Amino acid sequence: MEKKFAIAIITVLSLALIGLGIYTFNNSDNDEMMNDDSAMIVEDVSIPPTQQDDTAVKSNFDSQERQLLYLIEEEKLAHDVYTVLYEKYGARVFGSILNSESTHQGKVLTLLEARNIKDPRIDQIGKFQNTDLQQLYDELIAKGLTGEMDAYQVGVAIEERDIKDISNQLATTTEPDIIYALESLRSGSENHLRAFNRQISRY
Repeated sequence: MEKKFAIAIITVLSLALIGLGIYTFNNSDNDEMMNDDSAMIVEDVSIPPTQQDDTAVKSNFDSQERQLLYLIEEEKLAHDVYTVLYEKYGARVFGSILNSESTHQGKVLTLLEARNIKDPRIDQIGKFQNTDLQQLYDELIAKGLTGEMDAYQVGVAIEERDIKDISNQLATTTEPDIIYALESLRSGSENHLRAFNRQISRY
């Protein structure tokens, strides 16, 4: 009897151990599956560098490039208009300011060269790549040649336009060298505007 009882106990213990082994094996498989699933989830939510990021950078560069190309021709417009009006009237204010406009162009040119952007200026008085600036130049010259007072008013119009355009560009740029140059250009244009307004006040 005792022998049969011992055999029964051994049998029960063996079955229990087998069941425990199966349970442990299943749990191990489940853990591995959960780890695999977690890895898959992490892989799904991770965000590598996207084409959208590259596109945004390129778009910003393109916009900045257009602004600088426009700005250097806008400074050339001021220089060319003042050159023609100085030759017409001999007013010292035009002679002084046209030299400053050459300096302004040099500052913008430095920004272009730092970014490997080709200088768009045409080496000829009154000629521009930008068609809007070409039309504006023609209109300003036509007005400025009608009389000395009109010439000073043309100067006011140019400087007010420069200040507005530079301020708009300052509101969007984050490049330190561009900000520094634009602030310098705006300060110069504000001085030029005061000079032309003084001439007008004397009439």
